Amino acid sequence: MATATGLCQFSNASAVSVIDIKLLADKFDNLLSTYSVVSGFDPAEPHGEQVMIFDHILSYWPNLFDNQVLPVGQCQLLLQSIAKESANYDRRLFEEPVYFNPQYNTDAQELGLKWDVFTTEIKSKNRFFLTEMIDTDTLRSVFERLNKTYSTGTVFYRGRISDTPLSIDKMGKPPKEKTSAGRANPVGIPYLYMSNDQETTLYETRISLHETITLGDFITTAPLSVVSLKNVNEYGPFDIETKGFSIEEFIRVKSYLLKLGSELSKPVRKQDSDLDYLPTQFLCEFIKSIGFDAVEYRSAMNPSGFNLAVFNDHKLSCTSTQFYSVSELHYVWEQTGLVTSMS
Repeated sequence: MATATGLCQFSNASAVSVIDIKLLADKFDNLLSTYSVVSGFDPAEPHGEQVMIFDHILSYWPNLFDNQVLPVGQCQLLLQSIAKESANYDRRLFEEPVYFNPQYNTDAQELGLKWDVFTTEIKSKNRFFLTEMIDTDTLRSVFERLNKTYSTGTVFYRGRISDTPLSIDKMGKPPKEKTSAGRANPVGIPYLYMSNDQETTLYETRISLHETITLGDFITTAPLSVVSLKNVNEYGPFDIETKGFSIEEFIRVKSYLLKLGSELSKPVRKQDSDLDYLPTQFLCEFIKSIGFDAVEYRSAMNPSGFNLAVFNDHKLSCTSTQFYSVSELHYVWEQTGLVTSMS
């Protein structure tokens, strides 16, 4: 799209790249078409929760506007100004409650229900031959569009709590006979779990005060093809178009992808049953079967970092190790329920 340098009438910033809002109308048409005015909607048709359009857009597409540059009020004014340039503009969208894409949101809810059915069956009914078959064609198409490739020479980290420094050859994945079930790997099938930085690696090991740990630097020796689940909630309506999704299609699968990413991010706990990991193990094995080297997801222990479960660890090499002692821990807590005391 044609841009020029000038004054932005919404942020009052000067000498910045600006574009005529008329040129954005078509781009925003698809976004606004995902909402239906409640008063004009057939109540007999499937519908969801009533929302106000701007509040919902800000929460569902959190990176559509840069609130560091443009205050919320100006963002709302900008959105409505763009919408007014469309031949399909309906002022009621900005004045009345709306339904968020009832047709496709219903599809998304059905997909969420399929997740619940799938997890129930694989945990407690059928393990290897499912009666409720997963739509692997759709999942394959979705995962292929979430592909990213890390180039040769990219560095990741792995940590092992140890009383003494460990050598490079001790930093790889565990042997098969000692491999317990994880969020991504089945028992007896080891994967290499990595983090993107040293801080996240420390958090993921849940190391205690005064314990010592060996950190290994792993460098990719060949391009590493991964399915990336770490930024699903941050994609904007135009980001997903560059990945080959229509807005409606992405709405269908977003909650499913968020659920998968969330389940992978959960720390492995002593009280967990191996059965809890079966759904994510199944889907990771599917991702591996269609040719990917790894899956990446947000760290629940350090929200600014991310982890990888690497299937094909021959594409990484540990080049060095460092030995550290934890000298300080910092806890942040909040009350999540009321506790009554006996008088």
